[in-house]
Amino acid sequence: MNNTQKLFKLATQAAQKAYCPYSKFAVGAAILADDGNFYVGCNVENISYPVGTCAEAGAIAAMIAGGGKIISEIVIFADAKTLVSPCGACRQRIVEFSDENTLVHMANIEGIKKTVKANQLLPFGFEEF
Repeated sequence: MNNTQKLFKLATQAAQKAYCPYSKFAVGAAILADDGNFYVGCNVENISYPVGTCAEAGAIAAMIAGGGKIISEIVIFADAKTLVSPCGACRQRIVEFSDENTLVHMANIEGIKKTVKANQLLPFGFEEF
């Protein structure tokens, strides 16, 4: 199993643990970081909707807490039939913790449907000044 396949499996498993009683829309994210470790996150909703945590934000927080600094590759899995891309806030998060080689894979129940480089997600994102 290569890293992308492992990320897909981890993201799918994370989505199964998502807490989404309001939207019923489970999302999981899995990161391979520059430290060689894998980190996962799932969406966690809150009754004061739309306050909650996206899967990508959870995985990035786990990466930082675990000592990783840069996303080498990320799979974002949505329990859906259509292609789902990260929200705007998560696009900014992904770009901020990426480099020019970071791959972003968007997946659904049929598998990985689209792969782009992180800077393609948010071509005019905020940068440090």
